[in-house]
Amino acid sequence: MKMMIQEIEINDVYPLRQRVLRPGQPIESCHFPEDTLPGVFHLGASVESVIVGIASFYPEKHPKLDGAEHWRLRGMATDERVRGQGLGRELLLEGIKSCAEKGADLLWCNARVSAADFYHKLNFEIHGEAFIIENIGPHFLMSYKY
Repeated sequence: MKMMIQEIEINDVYPLRQRVLRPGQPIESCHFPEDTLPGVFHLGASVESVIVGIASFYPEKHPKLDGAEHWRLRGMATDERVRGQGLGRELLLEGIKSCAEKGADLLWCNARVSAADFYHKLNFEIHGEAFIIENIGPHFLMSYKY
């Protein structure tokens, strides 16, 4: 499977974001207020020109975490047909690298409890107890330190 990871436009993010992260919810639920702010970038992983993985990165400080230059990972998703093949890992590693090039000293996310092991394997650590995001489910605050 030949995969390509590159920056993509926000409108190319929404279909997979909805299908994986907001099934049964309107497409507008996938439009995050930060999506078009300056500095934000969106990565897409494609196989045969079809986007099968997405992740968005925002320059956003988390008030409870140390560090001066925080970036936030949000809306990461992979198509269920390609899960377990390393695509999500490669996509996140590319995002970690891109944030480092932009001066990040910390990357954080609100990770679904079901995805915590995935992030932990890439050296993210959990902060505190699980919490509920309404209409989505239980999450952990997790971070990656550079």
